[in-house]
Amino acid sequence: MFGTKSKIIFIDIFGESAYAASASSQKAPMVVEALREVSLPDESSLPDALRSLSGLRGAGLVPASCSIYPTGRIVASAAVDPKRVGEEAYLAETVRETLKIDSSRYNLYMLSPADGSDVTQSKGSMRDVLICGAPTEELALRQDDLVKNGCFPLRFEIGTIATLGGVIDYLQYSESRMPTLLLEIGKDTTGVFILTSEGVQISRSIQFGIDSMIPQVQKELALKDEEAARRLFFSNSFDFTGLGGQLTKRLVRELQASIGFFEVQTGLSVSQICCTLIPSKVSWLDNTLADVLGMRVLSADYRGWLKARGIELSPGCAEIARGAGWMGLFSLMVQHREKQNETAA
Repeated sequence: MFGTKSKIIFIDIFGESAYAASASSQKAPMVVEALREVSLPDESSLPDALRSLSGLRGAGLVPASCSIYPTGRIVASAAVDPKRVGEEAYLAETVRETLKIDSSRYNLYMLSPADGSDVTQSKGSMRDVLICGAPTEELALRQDDLVKNGCFPLRFEIGTIATLGGVIDYLQYSESRMPTLLLEIGKDTTGVFILTSEGVQISRSIQFGIDSMIPQVQKELALKDEEAARRLFFSNSFDFTGLGGQLTKRLVRELQASIGFFEVQTGLSVSQICCTLIPSKVSWLDNTLADVLGMRVLSADYRGWLKARGIELSPGCAEIARGAGWMGLFSLMVQHREKQNETAA
């Protein structure tokens, strides 16, 4: 199945992009030897990048730790009865009543919003949990896609869960008391999370994504149809920064509702934002949202954080790893540290 011995590979795949790394070990202490950002529309780009990073020769698959972002993924807050979380049927009952989904079609877990541990295995009195998972069929298809692209997934995780754990760990490392708004802006929906160093405080989904801005682009620029608006929006030939406030008005209104609820409940101000899945062609989006919401963009010190967790960036890697897009990949690595062996996020 595998070719000649290859280097350790980590890969974080979302939308039409992937971030990949080769490393000296599966867990800390390790050295990150190379980083690569890959554009996926080209059918050969991912297999070529994986083989190049791994040094694999001959036929075979590249073994890798992988994180993905299924379109049907769920990371939702729910209130539970702590006396029943260990019951076999309780998870199915909870998701049916709170999320209105058929749990038999999903691979689901109840995790602690504080440390990502499996709540069903605990004996505590936790009343609020995160229900996490994705459709079983979609997970199988995504796994098959990886194999078709020459990758054998040694680990196969939902990137959202890893990223939540990574950002919380970074807030702990930086001793930040600053509540942070984490956004995963997808094609049709946006995952909204408010995090502190103590864990996930709010988790919800908003029916607004990148595609939701296309009709407004058409209206603002008086274009003849939405297809013309779409081509212009993703062409990199027009600076949409000035229109950002108009394009994101509906999203901002929803975000302000969640932020306001959190601030009233806790007395804390959400003062920084981190947008992890923004396509490069709309890279203006995080700064626009930060300006409209009166926040600063989280600028992570990846080198310092990773070094504190026993992970060294080789010369040149620190210059490449700039921006929130790398957070998912590095979160996948940080999970290996000894402190988190008992956790799922």
